[in-house]
Amino acid sequence: ETNKKFPLEKITFQNDTLKISDGKLGMNYVGVLTDQNQIEGKFSQRGMSFTLNLTKGEFKQNRPQEPQPPFSYKSEDVIFENKNAGITLAGTLTMPNGKGKFPAVVLVTGSGPQDRDGTLMGHKPFLLIADYLTKNGYAVLRYDDRGVAASEGDFNNATTSDFASDTKAAINYLEKLKNIDSKKMGIIGHSEGGTVAQIVAANNKKIAFIISLAGPGIANDKLMIKQKIDIERTMGVPELSLKINERVFGKIYEILKKDISNQEAENEIKAFLKNDLVYKNVPERDIQALLDQVLEKWFRSSISYDPSENFSKITTKVLALNGEKDLQVSSKENLEGWKNGLQHNKNITIKSYPNLNHLFQPATTGLPNEYGEIETTIEPVVLEDMVKWLNEKVK
Repeated sequence: ETNKKFPLEKITFQNDTLKISDGKLGMNYVGVLTDQNQIEGKFSQRGMSFTLNLTKGEFKQNRPQEPQPPFSYKSEDVIFENKNAGITLAGTLTMPNGKGKFPAVVLVTGSGPQDRDGTLMGHKPFLLIADYLTKNGYAVLRYDDRGVAASEGDFNNATTSDFASDTKAAINYLEKLKNIDSKKMGIIGHSEGGTVAQIVAANNKKIAFIISLAGPGIANDKLMIKQKIDIERTMGVPELSLKINERVFGKIYEILKKDISNQEAENEIKAFLKNDLVYKNVPERDIQALLDQVLEKWFRSSISYDPSENFSKITTKVLALNGEKDLQVSSKENLEGWKNGLQHNKNITIKSYPNLNHLFQPATTGLPNEYGEIETTIEPVVLEDMVKWLNEKVK
């Protein structure tokens, strides 16, 4: 059933072994059926791996915040063109009733292939944000990532700068609409969408504001190491192993950032791991799985990104928000990055929320495996704070 909602590239089940892999997500899962109701296995994604056991059960999720039609505003499916990429993107434009010239927002998803609603584990955060903002007087455009659902393009070969060009196309589309106030257009980006907002705002004076929801504020190689350590520590991985991983992945990312071909990077990483006291004992196929993930086009280009290059060029109004239980984009370090990077900008507001995770849900540990279990899609105060800020700074 769920596979229909989120098609995965490759699923096989042979001799009691379940294998799932997906290039877009950079993920692998291998599990063994131990009895009729339980599969025990390991999930790995972009250099991280953890135990993931599956139990047979009934699939039902309660999502009390999900907006239900009929809506009290206009909602229409739209298609716009990214001329540079030669593709069309499909989305939904919601607009308040009445004539008005409305301030407008483009929503940009985080990493991984996502549809216009930002659908993740039964949650539809972008549907919720669009609904809330439109009820409060803002036009909102949300769209399927390239190569996802109704949008054209190839997600597997796209980098963050490709996603930024899609967002620019969305802004250009909005600008031409007669009910949109072209002097009040901005971007709300979640996670990698916050990076996209930086790239677009640094190079485009049309952008009147950006809101970063858990957007990176530090260099991506440091971010990925911090993410790995924070998640593993919360999962109870011993400190010694964390130290080893910090050292090894620090070196791997250093190699990936060099201006060398994938083949040269692969050779150099292999040579380094062969001489490493711990990693020289890791099976060949595990090393290969790790290499496949880190040498993937998106990951390799992403690991070299440093927001400070764009921060210095951002003069627009900025609101940067983070949850303090966020294990993927840590609140303290990343908000400090935004604050320091935008010292020249008098119009920056920063806020962190105790107990909220990477999706701005009230969380216990902050681990990704909680996202689907939590009924709240976005803690209401975050929606309220965004609108309050927009009303003060933009409207």
